[in-house]
Amino acid sequence: MKNTKKKKRSISIPTQLRKQCPACDFYYPHIIPYGDEAEEKLKEFLLYQILESKFTGTKRERSIAQLGLYWKCCTVVAELLSDHNNQWEKEDIDFEVKITVGKKNPWMIKHFKMVNGIPYIEPISISFPNLKVLDANKYFDKAFRELADMAQMTEDELVALAKSKMR
Repeated sequence: MKNTKKKKRSISIPTQLRKQCPACDFYYPHIIPYGDEAEEKLKEFLLYQILESKFTGTKRERSIAQLGLYWKCCTVVAELLSDHNNQWEKEDIDFEVKITVGKKNPWMIKHFKMVNGIPYIEPISISFPNLKVLDANKYFDKAFRELADMAQMTEDELVALAKSKMR
């Protein structure tokens, strides 16, 4: 008798474990594909299909593509908000986003200062040495939503617009 056991097909997909889903905002552990290439590979499987998984953690540096997309989104929002009276720069937009996100997430604030009774907020730096991978992902999840709100469009529309201008 022949062994007719089906061979299981497997692919390696970089994923990220998050405590909150970026799509539904539901606080329950989610496994999210990490990057566009991983999302394409994942399309080989059916939605809700039960998958056998083997997880291996990698200590990977933050993505330069993620940071580049963030700065391009800041540039796009600055262009959309600028008019004859007010000229916005990407650094201005970045600061506004950091302050807005920081008001809701105190870990984003480096420190507060009072000068002549006026509070000043100094947000943390998002540079590679100053912000670890997981903290960066938490920040960028919130920042892209904030940028989209500033531009009065959806997050997907803003990212698509920024990506189209990156080419």
